[in-house]
Amino acid sequence: MAEIETQTQLQDTTQTLPITDERTHTGSKRSFLQVQKTIGFEFARNGKREITSLIISLVIFALTLIIQIIQENQGAPVTEDPAEYFLGYLFMIDFLILIIAATFGGSIIAEDFEKQTGNLLFPKITKDRLLVGRIIARYIYSMSAVVFYYVLVAITTFIKYDGIPKIIWGSLGWALLYTFALLSFVTMFSALMKKSSTAMVSSILIVLIVFQLLTMILMYTGVTVEPFFMLTYYANIIRSWFNMPATDERYTEYSFQGGPGGQMTDGNTYYSWSTPSAEGAVIGMLVYSSICLVIAYLVFRRRQNK
Repeated sequence: MAEIETQTQLQDTTQTLPITDERTHTGSKRSFLQVQKTIGFEFARNGKREITSLIISLVIFALTLIIQIIQENQGAPVTEDPAEYFLGYLFMIDFLILIIAATFGGSIIAEDFEKQTGNLLFPKITKDRLLVGRIIARYIYSMSAVVFYYVLVAITTFIKYDGIPKIIWGSLGWALLYTFALLSFVTMFSALMKKSSTAMVSSILIVLIVFQLLTMILMYTGVTVEPFFMLTYYANIIRSWFNMPATDERYTEYSFQGGPGGQMTDGNTYYSWSTPSAEGAVIGMLVYSSICLVIAYLVFRRRQNK
C-alpha cells in the first residue's frame, strides 16, 4: 500500500507541471523510483524462492561431491589438475540453471493475470517499468544461486589443491550469461501462458526434450550449419571453456555403417557441434535474450485483465 500511495503522489505531481525541463526531470526521477521500488518489492516477495534455489544448488553440489568421494574410494584415478577436478562438478550445471531460471521466470508475468494483481498494479505503474524491475531483481537472485554453486565447488577445490584455477571465473561468466538467456526465454513463456505453473513446465520441457530432439534431427540429417538458433547449444561453452577447442575442431564428424539383417551399407556422415566460439556465444545469447524479452514485453503490453 505504501508503494502504491507513493506512486500515486508522484503521478499527481507530474500532472500539474508544464512541459518543461523540470517536468522531464521529474518524469525520469519518477520512472527510476518506480523501477527501484519494484526491485525492492521483488526482493522481498521472492525471498522464499531464493532460499529454495540455494538449497537446490547445495543439494546438487552435495550429491556430486558424494559421487566424487565414492569414485575415489573405489580406486578411480585422482587428477592432478584442479581445473579438471572443478570441471567434474559442472556436468549438471545447465540443468541447475534451467531449474533456477524456471523458478524465477515462470511467474514473472503470468501471475498478474492468474491472481488478478494486475488490477492493482497497472493503473499505478507502466508495464515496461514493472517488467524491467522484475527482471533485474529476479536475475540478481538467479545469479546469486549460480554463484553460490560455483563458490561451493571453488571451496572444495581449494581445500583439495590449495588453490583455485583462474579459468573458472570465465566459466562462471558464461554460466551467468546463459542464466540471463534462459531467464529471458522463460519470461517469454510467462507472457504467453495463462498460469505460472504452465509457463514453468512448458519451458522446462522444451529445453530438455524439444531442443534435444531438434539437435538429434540436425545431426542425423547431416546438417553442417552451426545451431545458433538452439538455446541449449550455448550451454556447452560453460564446460568447454576449460579446454576450448580450435575453430576447426568445434564439430565432430561421425560415420555409421550398417543395414537390415546385418548387411553392410555405405555409411552416412553426421556432424555434431561441441560448442560455440566466444564471440558467437556472446552475440548469440544476447540476441536470443533480446528477442525473447521483446516478445514478452509486446505480449505483456497487449494482454488484458479478465
